Amino acid sequence: MRRLLTIAFDFPPRRTSGVYRPTGLIKYLSSHGWMATVLTVRRRKGDLEDATLLERIPAQVRVVRSGYFKVTGWEDLTARAVRRTGALRPQAEGTRASALDRVLRRLGDFVRSCLYFPDKTIGWVPFGLLRAIQLCNEHHFDAVYTTSPPRSAPVIGLLLKLLAGIRWVAEFRDPWYLSPRPWRRKFDRWLGSVVCRRADSLIVVTNEQADEIKRSFPVADGKVTVIDNGFDEDDFTSNQASGSFPLPSGFFHLSHFGTIYSGFSGSFFPALAQLLRDRPDWRERLRVNIFGFPDETVRRYSESSELNGVIHLHGFLKHSAALEAMRASDCLLLFLANPEMARLAVSGKTYEYLRAGRPILAVAYEGGVKRLIEEGQAGWVVHPEDTQTMKQVLQILLGEGQEKQNYQPIRPDFVAQFRYDRLAGSLASVLDKVVSHVH
Repeated sequence: MRRLLTIAFDFPPRRTSGVYRPTGLIKYLSSHGWMATVLTVRRRKGDLEDATLLERIPAQVRVVRSGYFKVTGWEDLTARAVRRTGALRPQAEGTRASALDRVLRRLGDFVRSCLYFPDKTIGWVPFGLLRAIQLCNEHHFDAVYTTSPPRSAPVIGLLLKLLAGIRWVAEFRDPWYLSPRPWRRKFDRWLGSVVCRRADSLIVVTNEQADEIKRSFPVADGKVTVIDNGFDEDDFTSNQASGSFPLPSGFFHLSHFGTIYSGFSGSFFPALAQLLRDRPDWRERLRVNIFGFPDETVRRYSESSELNGVIHLHGFLKHSAALEAMRASDCLLLFLANPEMARLAVSGKTYEYLRAGRPILAVAYEGGVKRLIEEGQAGWVVHPEDTQTMKQVLQILLGEGQEKQNYQPIRPDFVAQFRYDRLAGSLASVLDKVVSHVH
């Protein structure tokens, strides 16, 4: 059994979108000859947590937590002090910020760009690196596996590689985005280049992301491997028969899970409002459930006369309850109305949506999400500005209804390739190759 040091900022019981992939892969790595030790941050007051996620971690996996200095702590104190002077007050909709407020906000953005390199988790690097060195002195690790974002993890992996010469696999769950500020963009590009050059192997989650890495950085042939995101089959089989769905009966439920980022819903809510103006009788049988953090657009429509009572903001659920809510829904919503994100990234929840076996309505540009949904015959993908097609799809859903399947995808053979117990084998193959490679 080979030993692996995994460095991951997000790890249970923290409840973020970044915890599911590393926990899903680590859970099954021992079946492929690798035993993991996980280095992550200490639990902090105010973190969103789900204690049930710890049940995913096998007993033989050691989880080590190190200190973390929160470099963003100055922001709230500074903002409160500035507001006492009368600046940075909330603005009424449609009004223009004062010249002083505009200057202060620009100054704040500039300071953040200077302090938060490579990102705002930089305060973990000294603590994480020291603990990683201690662990390497205590145990012989055959390889180090870092998963990001955030970028503090690959920085720790890079420094550990330079100091100890240990084999290192760097995983990018998101594309390596560059800052819009020209001077900061140079530093982002430099760090990405160093990470790609020094890592023994790179893992990304989409083919498009692999192509982007190869175009942007000096990467040798064969160094980049695509390992998709996925889902844990145990999550679905263990909850299959519990039946404690958190959704009331008698409604057609459209449900979105996770954070809705600003502008990512496209024209979906205006299209829905138009449809209900034409068919007001459907208001009484439709529920749009938002489980997670909505953006301002969703909040505004949830309070509007048009969609008040139709949109329900639930907050986050425990993961097991969220999966039950997925399967209890009549249709699952996915918002990715950002061309660059849609081209390079696939939301992790897409794979759980596919496994849940419910129809998916995705508001997205061309990219991996569109390809997955179409290949899996799992629903509809609509251009973010195509309100007419959105209304047509909603009319199909609400007019005809969708008979619930027995919680199985239409193409189970296609979806099964994204099970984490199978993807862990792909990760183990990359690690085996890195360890056996003679430099």
